[in-house]
Amino acid sequence: MIDVLIKNELGNKPVATGRSNDAINAIDLRVTGIDPAEFIKVGDHYMVGLDNGSNMTGRTCTAKAGSTATFTK
Repeated sequence: MIDVLIKNELGNKPVATGRSNDAINAIDLRVTGIDPAEFIKVGDHYMVGLDNGSNMTGRTCTAKAGSTATFTK
């Protein structure tokens, strides 16, 4: 399991954190335990990567249920 950092679309402001069992470079990255989950919206764009700020990639939130969301490249 990896720790994930979710930033705004420009990548200049952290929005939330979570964890994933997927590889950070997966096409569809499923992130669980998102905190705070209320800031993540389906259809919005984010920069998503490892919690240390590396491997940040532009992704779109394509699904969300509670504190779990899928981010697609």
